[in-house]
Amino acid sequence: MRGLLIAVCGLDGSGKTTQIKMLEEWFVKNNLSVLLTRQPTDYYRQDNRVRQYLDSGECPDMQAIALLAAADRRWHMKTCVEPSINEGTNIITDRYLYSSLAYFKVRGLEPEYIKAINGDIRTPDVTVFLDLEPEITLKRVKNRDGKLTKYEERDPDMFRNIRAAFKQVLPNEALILDATQKPTDIHQLIIKEVENKLKLIEEVELYETR
Repeated sequence: MRGLLIAVCGLDGSGKTTQIKMLEEWFVKNNLSVLLTRQPTDYYRQDNRVRQYLDSGECPDMQAIALLAAADRRWHMKTCVEPSINEGTNIITDRYLYSSLAYFKVRGLEPEYIKAINGDIRTPDVTVFLDLEPEITLKRVKNRDGKLTKYEERDPDMFRNIRAAFKQVLPNEALILDATQKPTDIHQLIIKEVENKLKLIEEVELYETR
């Protein structure tokens, strides 16, 4: 059976890392192959042009940054995500295309442009968005990173705009969860969705083999 693609999205500080770790442990406990990854990958994050914007807000051409992100994502999908899914490994990705759609929308680029340069990217089987008030996420990020916060994490209005943009670009079937709930309660809601998708894929593949 092919693996699932599970995208976990949300503002920094919304609890993504906690939920991803709990979900990974659930897969391992149930003897299901699982791989953690994230988008963009470190190749994008460590690019000097990208770091210049993330750290100081300097960017002579935002479209160029978007193209770097899209190229990174497409390469990652072709070389890692797609082969792993086809081999039966479940992929949990920290962020996905929807993060690019939301962040670049706030940076001044239309979502349709971002979709076009990303091309025929696979739709996740499960998309989770951990929803939290920007003021809370900003406080969490500052407590975590101190003076090392990125350029976009220094402005509460930026977080508000990105949160609003997420809700505009997420797929209709996205699981939007209140991130102020207990982590274990959020985890159970995610597991319920994952179990339903696993069962559906199993039924479809069984039907196709008849």
